[in-house]
Amino acid sequence: MELTLTQLRMFIAVAEAGSLRAAARRLGVAQSGITQQLRKLEAQAGGPLFERDVRGARLTPIGERLRVRADLILGECRKTEDELRQLRGELTGQVSLGLAAEATMRLFPALLASYRERCPRIDVHLTSATSRVLTSWVRDGSLDFALALIAPDADIHDMESTPLFDSEVAVLVRRGHPLVGSDKLADLQHAEWVSTRQRGSEVESKPGNKLSALFESARLAPPRIAATTEAVFDTLHCIAASDYLGLEPASLADHPFFRDHVSIVRIAERAARTPVCLLRRAGVPLTPAAQELATMAVSFSRMLPPQRDA
Repeated sequence: MELTLTQLRMFIAVAEAGSLRAAARRLGVAQSGITQQLRKLEAQAGGPLFERDVRGARLTPIGERLRVRADLILGECRKTEDELRQLRGELTGQVSLGLAAEATMRLFPALLASYRERCPRIDVHLTSATSRVLTSWVRDGSLDFALALIAPDADIHDMESTPLFDSEVAVLVRRGHPLVGSDKLADLQHAEWVSTRQRGSEVESKPGNKLSALFESARLAPPRIAATTEAVFDTLHCIAASDYLGLEPASLADHPFFRDHVSIVRIAERAARTPVCLLRRAGVPLTPAAQELATMAVSFSRMLPPQRDA
């Protein structure tokens, strides 16, 4: 008995809709047809894929595992269909890309406007996350490519990486903060910090990896972390509305959302710069539409104005 795309589509429809009846309505097929295909899938899986009760259908552990594979398979099918249409000259379909916060603000708005002029019928889907998460999503095919910060210890052996620009971090505080005039890190050692990091990261064994490294290089006690976040915007909102400090991309202090609310503390010590790179799976070609956007991203990054001295 062979696995079919029809079975996977019906399985995903039930998982998303929460019941066989709702999935049947969504797909425009008889509920009995979905039941039959699910039974065949369950026979191959060796166990039930859903637990059914009055609230609907919920995935079993076997079902959860199958959904991961099914999403990847159907995602690749959609990309293949898009690519075939684009190779025929039909510029329709979708491009999914991931952006680190600095790439979103420095590069993406102008890039999107230009791309929309060239490819108005392509749907562009943007995902923002930490660079480690973006890398994993590029690796599993959820994203066509990403513009992400690539740390020196990042495992990207199976990726193609194109450097775009360097990200320089600085100590950010709210406007009028009593420590804004400090000129050395030692002046900040008793302050509390909000740090952006990926939740549950095994590599980042302590909050604020770059922040901790900066304190360590200055031979100071570890920084006092008040809270960690998973998004730069969350960190900046905390900084702008409190006395907490943060070590974040210096260019964000110029962004219209924050320039009237945060300032840079110009201490002598500097954290290492980190390159923002275009990251894609090695050996896997992008669709023509995704390749066009990736090529434009590289070109636009070469035209970025230099960052101000942090």
